[in-house]
Order: sequence, then C-alpha cells, then structure tokens
Amino acid sequence: MERGKLIADRYELIDRLGRGGMGEVWAARDRVLHREVALKLLDLDGTAHADLPRRFEREAVAAAQIVHPNVAALYDRGVHDDVLFLVMEKVDGQTLTARLQAESPFPLTRAVAVASGICTALEAAHRARVIHYDIKPHNVILTADDLVKVIDFGIAGFVQAAFTVARSSRLTPAGTPEFGAPEQFLMERGDERSDLYALGGMLFTMLAGRPPFTGHNSIAVVRRKLDEDAPSLDAFRPGLPPEVTALVAELLERDPDRRPRSAQQVQQRLRALLASCTTAEAPTTAIPPPPRTRPMDVTRREPRPPTPDSWNRASTDETPFTPDALLPRRFTNDLSIEFARIAEGTRLVREAGSGELTEELTRRDCSEVVAAVYSELPGPEATPDHLVLISVQVFAFPDVATAQDAHGYLGDGGGGWRLTMWSARDGGGLVPCPDEVYRSFRWRYFWRKHRYLTTAFAYRADLTNDGSIGPWLTAAARRAAVSGGPQNHHGS
Repeated sequence: MERGKLIADRYELIDRLGRGGMGEVWAARDRVLHREVALKLLDLDGTAHADLPRRFEREAVAAAQIVHPNVAALYDRGVHDDVLFLVMEKVDGQTLTARLQAESPFPLTRAVAVASGICTALEAAHRARVIHYDIKPHNVILTADDLVKVIDFGIAGFVQAAFTVARSSRLTPAGTPEFGAPEQFLMERGDERSDLYALGGMLFTMLAGRPPFTGHNSIAVVRRKLDEDAPSLDAFRPGLPPEVTALVAELLERDPDRRPRSAQQVQQRLRALLASCTTAEAPTTAIPPPPRTRPMDVTRREPRPPTPDSWNRASTDETPFTPDALLPRRFTNDLSIEFARIAEGTRLVREAGSGELTEELTRRDCSEVVAAVYSELPGPEATPDHLVLISVQVFAFPDVATAQDAHGYLGDGGGGWRLTMWSARDGGGLVPCPDEVYRSFRWRYFWRKHRYLTTAFAYRADLTNDGSIGPWLTAAARRAAVSGGPQNHHGS
C-alpha cells in the first residue's frame, strides 16, 4: 500500500505506522467523518483458512461491543481488493514497549497503575465475552497524560490464529511466547484466565525489567513455560511488598485453576496496592486537610468555589471550581455536530447520586461537582424533535491516583449508572432528569484528565429506545467528556 491510496472510497492512507507478517497499520483520514483513524490492513492471501473472512466478521463485531476509555475503539471493518481492513481509534502516545526501553524497571506505583489500567480493559472485554489472547507491551499504549489504552481487542489473537471470542469452535491456539499463557500453546484454547496470566507477565516485566521466561528462541521460551514454574519476582526485584509478589505469583500459575478467577478480583487487589503505594510515597510533611464540618440546617446554600488547598492539595493548579473554568460553552463532536451549554451549576456531592455512590465519592475527598446540560444545535442531521441532550459532570479529586481509582469505581464498578442525570429547568438552572430519561436508550462516557474526572450521559429528546442511535450518542457523549476538565490546566 502507498500513501494517498483510498480504502473503501473513504479512508485515505496518510502514514504507515508499522508492518507485520500479515499486514500493515496506517494512520489514515476518514473523509466522511473528517477524523484521524488507525487503519489495520490484514493481507490473508495464501493462508490456509478459507473461512477467515467469516471469522474476521465475527471477531470484529465482537470487538466492537467493547466501549471503554481504556480500550481503543473499533469503528469499522471491511474488505478492499482482497485485503481485510479494520478502522480503529487512533491513539496518540507511546507503546509500553517504548516506555520500557526508555525506563526499565518501572517504579512500583507506576507499574501497578499501568497494570490496573490494563486490568480495567480486561474487565470490560470479558464482560462482553471477548478474550484478547495477546496482552503484551506492544499492544498497550500510554497517552501523554498516562491513560492506558489497550489495542487490538478481539483482533490480536485473530491475526495470529483466527480466534478471540470465548466459547467458539475449537481453533488453533496462539499467543506471544513471552507473555501468552501455557495452555495457549497446547491443544486448549484457554479462557479469561489466559489474559490474566499475560497481565501477570506484564507486571513482572515492568517491575523486574525482563519477562518471567526468556530463551534463545520462541520454542525454548514456550518449553520452559510448559515445564517450569514462573520464577519469583523477589529474585529480580527484592524488597517489594509481599502483596505484590504474591499477586504476580498467582497470576503466573501454570494451572489456570490456581489463578484468580476474574479480572474484577485482580482489579480489587491492584487498587488496594495502588492506594497503599500512593500513601507510602506521599510526603510526610504534607499539610493535613481542614476538618470537615456538617451544616446544622438543611436549607440549600449557594455553592462556593473551594480554595485550591481544600480540594487540590497535590497540585498548584488554581483553576476555579466553576462551570466556565471546567467546561466549554460549545463543542463539536466527532460527527461535526455542534452542542451548546444550556444550563450549568455547582452541586454538593450528595446531589450527584445515590447514598452509596456519594459515600464513595466523599471517601475519595470529593465534596462538590460541576454539572452542565448541553443541547445539540439543529442542523442537517438533527431536528428540534430529535435533539441529543447531554448531562455532563466534572469531579475534582486530590490527586491523579485518587481520580484513577474513582474512574475505576464509576466506570467498571457500575457506580456511574447511579449518577444523577441533569436536565435544564424551565426558566434556567439544573433539575434532575425524570424517570422517563433513565428508561430511554442512553450512552455514558468517562474521561480522566489529571485529577479531574468527567462523565457524560447522552440521550435523545424523544426518549427513544431504538439502539441504532448508539453511534450517534457515543460520539456526543465521548466528545462532551473529553472536552471537560480545566480549561487553563497545564499540569501533567
């Protein structure tokens, strides 16, 4: 393929990002939606699998079910000149492979944080009944603000052996020797626990500076995995907390039945480790937060912007806690549709959702939330009767680790669906959405920017239950969430 070539009369090849044994990856331009994408071309000419196009279709549809901030989205798939192609979200950042080459081993907190991000992606995929089968540093991208993005979900295994979806027909196993689970190189397909084994190998590599198994060739590595237990992490990185070495050892068990049963279980342990690491690394001279007080009356007070030291003790950023400082007045989504803010305000966290949810937010030192409602402006693809409305909320946490922990709780812990959805009140101001909105088809998207977490719910004004509007709502919710956060923030 050459630069400038048009794939499927839509995707213009801009720059080749990489080349493998079965195809190429290109940065491309979607001429229809006017956005940058990543295009993977899979050249299957001469392969022995006559049913690969059918499997390719199945795998692409399965992978498209995973909608999560830690997973690079799959937009489209098709065939062009006997070459299968995939259109994916273009993620700007460095692969974990490149980061490890620049700095290895990682500090403990960073390694655990990256592993937690990968595990969050695994949780989302496994819920969608999709197994990656090729979790490795090259398939993980770290963005400029250290957001973890896992790529090739449902596709990496397909490229190597035409399988990724759980509980399909018996197919040839595959995987990368340094990180694939032992059962993947036998006559078994493996399951969700195979991805957990690879996660253990990733965490081992980040902390030890090398994979758990090495050899002079791939066959030697696989042979060692089948015959030997994984080495102890202590042998390469002494002094780590016992909880870390124990978790890595369990993930790298040869017998899948001796590994943790689910990504959710592993994530709970990783979050506990991350919290303890963050606490241990916190400066001992930090000024304690001011004591919390509870108002004696129940009358609503006008919210006041907290000072930086009350909600932002880990940074010198002095962004006011106001809608204008944290949210744009207008934005344009990925479908080139403009949205305008029609209501905004600051609310106490107890108004953000159910009692359990607000307790969790309060425990993470979040006391107030900035909320706003956006309305789609009428245009070629919208009418006044079918406008998309978006409820946006921005939460501020003391530091990045706390925000990341809250991101996991709200996103994958299911807490996000218990958040209040806001609507515009007649005459101005915010009002909770009626129950009819919660029963309509809606889409949710989370985005973390430094210590700020933004959530956006998109729904259509006619409260339809037609799921075909999902891509429309996804584009609206994603852009609303990504547009949130401090408008004058310059931190890392």
